[in-house]
Amino acid sequence: MTEPDTTPDPAKAGKAAKPDRAPGDPGFWRRPLPSWAVWGLIGLAALVVIAALVVSLSLGVKLF
Repeated sequence: MTEPDTTPDPAKAGKAAKPDRAPGDPGFWRRPLPSWAVWGLIGLAALVVIAALVVSLSLGVKLF
């Protein structure tokens, strides 16, 4: 008689160990961001662009 394979399957190990998430929960990376976070990212990007324009113009770089 042979013994059944009792080595854990690495593909199933992570899924069985995390019951803290509901079955319908898509997970952190697929959850949409709240609107305040989206607007914050847009504002941050705008500040970076404005700062880049100011610095480049102060250094005498011709942009257009």
